[in-house]
Amino acid sequence: MSTGYTLEGFENIQYQGLKHLQTLQGRLSTLYKSYGYHQVMTPTLESYDLYSDEEGFRREDLFKLVNHQGKVLVLKHDATVPITRTAAINHRDRKEIIKFFYHTNLYRNFSSPDIIKKEESQMGIEYFGSHSPECDGEIIELALQSLKVNGIQDIHVDIGHVGFINHFFDTLSLSKKTRLELFRLIENKNLADIHDFIAPLSLTKKSKKILMALPMLYGDPKDIVSEMSELCVNEDMEAVVDYLKALLHHTDTVGITPYLYFDLGFTNRMNYYSDLIFKAYMDDWGETVIGGGRYNHLSAQFGIDRPACGFGIDLLGTLDYLDQKGLLEKEAVSTTVILYHRDEKARAHQYATELRSKGKSAEMFDLYTTPKAFIHSQKNNILYENARFIYLKDGVFHHYQNGALVPEKENPSCKSN
Repeated sequence: MSTGYTLEGFENIQYQGLKHLQTLQGRLSTLYKSYGYHQVMTPTLESYDLYSDEEGFRREDLFKLVNHQGKVLVLKHDATVPITRTAAINHRDRKEIIKFFYHTNLYRNFSSPDIIKKEESQMGIEYFGSHSPECDGEIIELALQSLKVNGIQDIHVDIGHVGFINHFFDTLSLSKKTRLELFRLIENKNLADIHDFIAPLSLTKKSKKILMALPMLYGDPKDIVSEMSELCVNEDMEAVVDYLKALLHHTDTVGITPYLYFDLGFTNRMNYYSDLIFKAYMDDWGETVIGGGRYNHLSAQFGIDRPACGFGIDLLGTLDYLDQKGLLEKEAVSTTVILYHRDEKARAHQYATELRSKGKSAEMFDLYTTPKAFIHSQKNNILYENARFIYLKDGVFHHYQNGALVPEKENPSCKSN
């Protein structure tokens, strides 16, 4: 068999896998609609310029092509940027509340050997027009509910805040290169490397002490907020602490604080995030299935200065977890297969129509072999392993049972299925 047509990093989904994916999509759509979100869709192809100006998108990670007019296009690499553009174009009042959800495929040409998957099926939500703790609390709550509605309970959410460290870095007059390296070291929580890196820098002892403390800001949310208060050196950092206290008050009220874990050291490769960022995990699953946060400055790129917050969920990653944990519903694919000879096609078609009118699945096959030979050949086909076989001969319906064709005592009805 030729494998030359197979593309590494892309998956085919069929049979029960596709049915499970559709079930997952349906549950999430119902959930998001129940919170007042409205579905939107953006094009698969986007202008290269939409992504090329964003520092979070490496040009080599984009799938690029050129149209007949010579314009460079890319396959959609990210959902948030085009949806933010859509909101800016169609909703010009910056104070307007806009709540969108989406389902789309993303294409990411990662060159890293650790990231094989090139296409991701993603659903998510975007909440525009509010910068309140209640907005962010709803986003985090919906991230949790996105997993809970699919039977997942062992969840925790890591919460960080891009602004807290940035506001501190603003007081240090660091170069962009130094800031990025410090972010990397803090996220890795390697205190020895941080100590060696900052040793030659022209910083005060207090600043170096704070830099050494930042990687350790992880754990119980209320404990971390208290520790953050002691590290503040300007009003902007104090404002972040006040905001996180308000967020925790909200999460306490709606009962989701036990799922939260603060980690002020982690970052996100999408540089449009400006404040709160978070990742959702299953406790014994290494991969992140949900990631998101607040991006208050992205919309200004499209002419509307509007705050926003949202997240995306990796559908196939979630399905992998559900499959590994035995949480996928074992729904049998059931159909009635009606076998007939050509002169009895009308009666077979009538019966198939009756079944379909009742919402049942029915298939018809004109026999060119014996009914037993046909049935035996199909029983090894995954599509027919749960099928009910009916054979019509001389106006009499027979059902297949224990390797034999047994005449029905009376004509089969839809009730028998």
